Amino acid sequence: MDDTFSESEVYCNQLMRRRRGFPLYVPGPPENLSAEYRRHGVAIGDVGSITPEGIFDFCFNIYLPADHPINDNDVPENFQPLMPYASKDLTSLAYAPGNSALTSSVQKLDLSPFAEFPGGNFVFNCGAPQGAVLALPHGSYLKKLKNLELVREYVATHAESWYKHINGARGRGLQNGSLYLVTGCEKAYSWGMASFYSTNNEFQLEFRATPRADSSIRYQWGGIHGCRDPSQHKSYDPSPKRNIPLNQTTFIHGLSISLGIGIWGKLFGKVGIREIVESRLGSANGNGNMSLAPGSSLFSWALGLPWGGGSIGGKSCAGENGNVVLSDFPPVVKIFHPAEIINDYLLRKIPNATVVMSHDDDWRDILADDPSTGFPVQSVSELLRKIDDEFSITIKDG
Repeated sequence: MDDTFSESEVYCNQLMRRRRGFPLYVPGPPENLSAEYRRHGVAIGDVGSITPEGIFDFCFNIYLPADHPINDNDVPENFQPLMPYASKDLTSLAYAPGNSALTSSVQKLDLSPFAEFPGGNFVFNCGAPQGAVLALPHGSYLKKLKNLELVREYVATHAESWYKHINGARGRGLQNGSLYLVTGCEKAYSWGMASFYSTNNEFQLEFRATPRADSSIRYQWGGIHGCRDPSQHKSYDPSPKRNIPLNQTTFIHGLSISLGIGIWGKLFGKVGIREIVESRLGSANGNGNMSLAPGSSLFSWALGLPWGGGSIGGKSCAGENGNVVLSDFPPVVKIFHPAEIINDYLLRKIPNATVVMSHDDDWRDILADDPSTGFPVQSVSELLRKIDDEFSITIKDG
């Protein structure tokens, strides 16, 4: 990555390696949604997509009836909600106040080992060339669905109508694989986010606690005296006296959904699978094994460029491949999601599939930037090799 990437791209691409799900750069619910949705924010069962700004773009919830205020009768044709999940099928986890999610290029300095949060300061040492920080003064709360079998069956039955509705009536123009169903989310009352690309060897960031007039604590980013700060940062920390809702979603977990090549072509008239062009990125053979040009990375492949840059698409491949007509994708700035690569790979291996889906848990540990899991994956070929080695593909008829 380089300084041509947006702050949302740097933040999301960096923090997805922390094994906490997919990070959202805009945790709060959009103001144009209903008051009821804004009270709770992203929820299990939400269907939508992730925008270039790092927002979850909500369309409808599969557990709510069509006329519920959150769905507002704006649902796919013949929509029928899925039966509610049982509370015993949820994983619940609380992260303590003062928790943080950091990339390997960032170290949290424990200047006051007995400091209580909220109230203590966060100080981070940041190293080149890039990184990201999420500071959680009040901690956070994770709820995640454990039983996904009914959800997968429901997705397989209805994915086509979802894409028709979202790309048709809702006009989102999603690429194949960009549709997302939330099966878990981590929420916080307050947060501080920072991302950076820097040629400096090292600098420091501080997320400071300062008293408010109402005797509560407020957190804000502040520079350290004499230290250049090349980061982009923002924060959210309303006064607890306001009885704030728990609606700030820092990470989501879910299924990325793709339609089969033939179905996608029938609906939208263009290929639903991104082709790797040999002259640009290496080669791909009929078995789905991919090799990349030297220097190209997992992220740059997903962004449609041999290295650097911040858009996906452009000219991919022309002509016919079997009974699929390949066409250009318009350049669109896009945050990379690993499951889209996995889904495309599965569509290559199983070209007659009608629906392909993969969960964030499928790539979470493989991409982890954690010494305990080995060296982090840096290329598409490494990712797909690990997917082949560690997972089996489940094919269901009907």
